[in-house]
Amino acid sequence: MSQPEPNQGGAVLDLISLPGRIAERYRETARERPDEDINMRVLSSFVLTFGTVRFITHSIRNHWLPFQNIVLGGKKGGSGLHIHHLVWGIVALTGSGYAALLQTKYPWRRRLAPVYGAGVALTYDEFALWLHLEDDYWSKQGRDSVDAVVLLSALFGLASASPLFWQRAFQEVSRTAGLARPQGT
Repeated sequence: MSQPEPNQGGAVLDLISLPGRIAERYRETARERPDEDINMRVLSSFVLTFGTVRFITHSIRNHWLPFQNIVLGGKKGGSGLHIHHLVWGIVALTGSGYAALLQTKYPWRRRLAPVYGAGVALTYDEFALWLHLEDDYWSKQGRDSVDAVVLLSALFGLASASPLFWQRAFQEVSRTAGLARPQGT
């Protein structure tokens, strides 16, 4: 006697629902371990801000979008003081750091974490500027900024890589792939 065919529709639904189930495992872990949620918020805002800023700066340089550099003083197209996004990063770090010192309750830390992550990204995206004290964003030395951001991303990633979350996520993937053992065997 042959085995019945597995329900193909159920397997597809399992696969489609996998990202949502992994997100739920993350939320479950974050409720149990709030500091890991803070770390993930910092990492997420850091990576998102860095990617966005890189896109915007390339858009300005290549005239893809109608954005322009922020310049104080001088006429349009003339000389003036170019305000680098490093400045906004320092402002975000200063504000979120000071606010964190004043308000350390978890809901506030949760709100401040993305501001902090964005501030770090804006600042470290111009790491080469503060390392070489030159505007070398587009030169070979500008690569130092990317290297610094990759290193920080890895460190933030390690801080937010909860073994409990990854164990739960792996269980969901295993269950979906049919590798998980049935309960009670």
